[in-house]
Amino acid sequence: MSRQTFPVFVDQPGCTQRNFSIVGASVGASAGTAGLDGRGQFLCTISKLNNVVTVNWTAAFGDRPYVFFQPAAGQADTLVEIVTSTASTLVYQTFTASTHVGLNDANLDVHVDSYNTDSFVS
Repeated sequence: MSRQTFPVFVDQPGCTQRNFSIVGASVGASAGTAGLDGRGQFLCTISKLNNVVTVNWTAAFGDRPYVFFQPAAGQADTLVEIVTSTASTLVYQTFTASTHVGLNDANLDVHVDSYNTDSFVS
């Protein structure tokens, strides 16, 4: 699959949008594709230590991507906190919203907006 930036119509050049799902209980301690759907397996590897998850982007972005999480269907009372985000790696933690206790196996839908450069048009 090629990394296309067309026909996404945005006000800045080189924008891409990606979506994938994570099944938290399937993510292992070593970096791999377990727990990622087919789209996610193309984009990254993932690993987990308790409620801290590391995503390594297969191809680094031109700039730090904008990452949005949504708890998957049936995953009520879930919060996601991004710990660090760079062009090549994302680290996040999951918590139970009502108690703020770590949540180890959160199922999430992920949306990523990224650019192939750190330049912008003004």
